[in-house]
Amino acid sequence: MAVYFISESAIKDTTILNENVDPKLIAPAIIESQDIHLQTIIGSNLYTAISGMIGDGTISQAANVAYKRLLDTYIQHALKYYVLAELVLPMTIKLNNKTVATRSSENAQPIALDDMALVRETFMNKAELYAQRMTNYILDNRDLYPQYLTGIAGYSVILPKRTSYTSGMYLGYDSDCIDGMNFPNPK
Repeated sequence: MAVYFISESAIKDTTILNENVDPKLIAPAIIESQDIHLQTIIGSNLYTAISGMIGDGTISQAANVAYKRLLDTYIQHALKYYVLAELVLPMTIKLNNKTVATRSSENAQPIALDDMALVRETFMNKAELYAQRMTNYILDNRDLYPQYLTGIAGYSVILPKRTSYTSGMYLGYDSDCIDGMNFPNPK
């Protein structure tokens, strides 16, 4: 069973997402955003720890107050914008048996591809801003989140990213150390 770090209602209540958006579109976007974006930011060890606490209902216990604060104050703020970014395409197109079609309604017209890219980019920029705040908070409080840089090692382990910002230009890998913490060199 899937574990959700944010609910559909929380996304609708705190963003511009319309109340009548089909939950069948939102649920996959939440899971994809968690798996693709969030896990890359916090690493698979911390992701698995928080997912386990949410799944077994212990996230609100006093022993897990730091994880609950991370979830409520940082993770959910970034995640809601990643979800909106992931929803732009599924809300614009519909996959049918014989075709890929543009969705439309009586009261609205589909937007152009360039406009759709701009909307997605706007949501991604907001998500990256909140994700970087989350990363900075974790780095400032790394003693509260030991799974962030330690834990199970292996090829399938996703290490946390040092920065949440993305760009279309690669300027090279500059360092493998931040604030005294060593990150493996990806070379």
